[in-house]
Amino acid sequence: MPVEVYNSIGKVERYHRPLRRVYIIIDGELGDTIVNSQKLQMAMKAINDSAGLNGLVPMLLVFSAYP
Repeated sequence: MPVEVYNSIGKVERYHRPLRRVYIIIDGELGDTIVNSQKLQMAMKAINDSAGLNGLVPMLLVFSAYP
């Protein structure tokens, strides 16, 4: 039974468009050379490594690269 979590719906809507755009670019570049799950992993990595609106990179914050 699907359950809607109202706190995370905004996050999904916010990241859907850039994630889909990156996935389509990766899919167009690589085609059928790798499986779709690997393309999705690459897209997620690209989104996490890009700087946000405040100039911070989430992946670097996770690994304490910023003081």
